[in-house]
Amino acid sequence: MPDINKILKDKLEELGVGEYGFANVVNTKDYLYTNLPFAISIVVKLSDEIIDAISNQPTFMYFHHYRTVNAFIDQVGLQISMLLEKHGYSAMPIAASQSIPDAKMPYSGAFSHKTTACAAGLGSIGKSALFLSHQHGPRVRLGTILTNAPLQTNHAEYKDVCKDCTLCTNACPAMAITGKSYTLDSRREDLFDAAACSSYMKNNFQHIGRGVVCGICVKVCPLSKK
Repeated sequence: MPDINKILKDKLEELGVGEYGFANVVNTKDYLYTNLPFAISIVVKLSDEIIDAISNQPTFMYFHHYRTVNAFIDQVGLQISMLLEKHGYSAMPIAASQSIPDAKMPYSGAFSHKTTACAAGLGSIGKSALFLSHQHGPRVRLGTILTNAPLQTNHAEYKDVCKDCTLCTNACPAMAITGKSYTLDSRREDLFDAAACSSYMKNNFQHIGRGVVCGICVKVCPLSKK
């Protein structure tokens, strides 16, 4: 019988995904897709040159780059899902960037990419409520594919990598970051006011990407400088 884990790894690398991981997410709080207990996390690095050009507002290049990387992740998710189905498994790709209007938590998608990436041992959550990749800090975009394929998962341990740093808290123009450190019991609102962030972007960056991107907290994070 073909090793689906090796098949997936080979395909992900063929598609140009340099960082990925497998996780068991069935016991995640409020998980709805219990017939799909496993998840594949995809991590795609953003361009340092484009992120470094952000100052007190996003750039047109960042907006385009953001959309392009999201589209790439969605294409990878589609191809991996098709591959899983070809081998007889079920699969559900989660959109790289999509808010569900009637979601239980406002400004959230069908499933949290950050939850998958952390469970796969690829990084942690920062004070900014962003996922912080072990390799690239917050300068990444994420994707997730849920599946019933028997994936080989790794045990993940959470580490507080922000510690006493307050750069993102001080830089946020919407004052949406509380400055509290993430713990396994944290709620998003403990760290970050998603409504304040969204409102600020819509009111101040409408001329750049219709007010859906910012990137200042991504740019200032020292973990990006590794």
